[in-house]
Amino acid sequence: MMDEKREALVELKHIHKEFPGVKVLEDISIAFYPGEVHVLLGENGAGKSTIIKIISGIYQPDKGEVLIEGAPGAKNIREAQHRGISVIHQELSVIPDLN
Repeated sequence: MMDEKREALVELKHIHKEFPGVKVLEDISIAFYPGEVHVLLGENGAGKSTIIKIISGIYQPDKGEVLIEGAPGAKNIREAQHRGISVIHQELSVIPDLN
């Protein structure tokens, strides 16, 4: 078996994000590789949605680096979508028949 270096599809390096009076993410690093499944798990307010919003270009990190296929992360939603990043939001209230 050849020892080839795999490139992450998406990589977060030392990400920090704060909102007025609230430190949401502090020094978060994670890499997502092809063929792997990851779960963002944590209680309310843990920063899961903030991580997704940073990857998808909705938010920009205060510090740190986002890479998409080795290139700097998306500056906005449109750029992220052009580069293959999409988010399906979990919102059941848009379907009136579900509770």
